[in-house]
Amino acid sequence: MTPEKMEGMALLAVVYPPEDLIIEGILETAGIRVFKMKESIAPVHGIAVGPLAEIKIYVPADQFETAKDLINKSK
Repeated sequence: MTPEKMEGMALLAVVYPPEDLIIEGILETAGIRVFKMKESIAPVHGIAVGPLAEIKIYVPADQFETAKDLINKSK
């Protein structure tokens, strides 16, 4: 999925590994679909910091507030 086709999705967070896996697990357990967008080159070169390592987490726009609340409660 490309940014142009993200209609109906909302950007929840921009994080670094492994935080993306934790957030994804929390949200999927609650029944919220998660879409992650990241640079494809980062894992190939082992990049773990900086803009190339960022992972953008998107959720359905109609579940954004619920997802945000779940993530804030888990901190």
